Amino acid sequence: MEQKLAKHSLIMIVFSLSMAFFNYLYQLFMGRLLTPEEYGILFSLINIFYIFSVLSTTVQTTMTKYTSQLKAKNQLNKISYFWRYALKKSFTFGAITTILFFIITPFLSNYLHFPSQIPALVLFLSILFAYAMPTNQGILQGLQRFIPLGITQTLWAFLKLVLGVVFVYLGFSVSGALAPFLIANVIVFIISFYFIKDLIKTKSEPFKIPNLYKYSTLTLLALLTYTTSFSIDTILAKHYLTDFLAGIYSSISVLGKIILFAPGGIAIVLFPKASELKEKGLNHFNLFIKALILTIILTLPILLLFKFFPELIVKIIFGEKYLKAIPYLFKYSLAMFFFAISGLMMNYLLSLGVTRISYALTLTLIIEIVGITLFHLDINQIVDAVLLLSMFSSIIQIPFLVKVRGRL
Repeated sequence: MEQKLAKHSLIMIVFSLSMAFFNYLYQLFMGRLLTPEEYGILFSLINIFYIFSVLSTTVQTTMTKYTSQLKAKNQLNKISYFWRYALKKSFTFGAITTILFFIITPFLSNYLHFPSQIPALVLFLSILFAYAMPTNQGILQGLQRFIPLGITQTLWAFLKLVLGVVFVYLGFSVSGALAPFLIANVIVFIISFYFIKDLIKTKSEPFKIPNLYKYSTLTLLALLTYTTSFSIDTILAKHYLTDFLAGIYSSISVLGKIILFAPGGIAIVLFPKASELKEKGLNHFNLFIKALILTIILTLPILLLFKFFPELIVKIIFGEKYLKAIPYLFKYSLAMFFFAISGLMMNYLLSLGVTRISYALTLTLIIEIVGITLFHLDINQIVDAVLLLSMFSSIIQIPFLVKVRGRL
């Protein structure tokens, strides 16, 4: 199992980097095709979407957790039942969530000073399929079918890029940039069925799913607070800063999050493997240590690049109009490095069923929101708050890791 970690991590890193490449091309084109004010609106909405789409991530994480446990016992019939059960629930939940988002759209648009509600409505419409697709992807992750999983994730980012550029170029502005979220969800969801066709043909075996809602609820809390921790700053910056500075802050966030998302493939691989090892009663901590080392090796060069060549990077990716982002790039990137470490820890602990970390991560988020609310006079104050809380987010999980290590 440990020997395959590097191989499978490499596969998912390639896909993660490909996905990040298309995502950042999307941000690059949007940054150049839209004004800083429009870009600030776009990025604020995307960050809101990322926070609330943590529900989608919870679905995928829960699917991965239980699928990996059933895989360890070679119970494909039960996996088939679990998949069918979850898919039905996901469509119902998607419809309910979409309606709720439509209701809050007027209040949200007013708070963030949007000139129109249409972009928000366009984006939130994509939630209809936001839980169905992760249901299939969670099955793929739990079965450790990493290549099909990587294909679906990368294809989504590619479709978003191509369609987004076309729609904005045709004059649909921010709404055109957001419409591909729905279209990509539908297309990738349909394609994903090809990779689980064996489950479709397999006769399902009904069984009682133990602690499903308890695990899902605490996992949701952990993922929600973690995701919000590295996204809420952009939303608060849009509220407190001028439209121009909010656009500059968005460019800083886009670049810094390269470090956050680049090692994401490692956590994707670690989760089902650690869960399966625990189910079999085998040592899984060494697997986490190797994943941690791989994460540091991958992110450190990017961090150094942002330290010594910030002006070059900003000019190449966003152009001259975003040069005010240069002084804050390294500090923000360092914050994303600690959030990447924190995310790896969280995924490892959740794979073992240690859901109590959700309370620690909630505390982290509360402190961050209070900090930015009190200190937001300029970009530097907000970045400082994010950096301090990213470090705290990693440190607060260490006692849980020590306890897990002591049980082996």
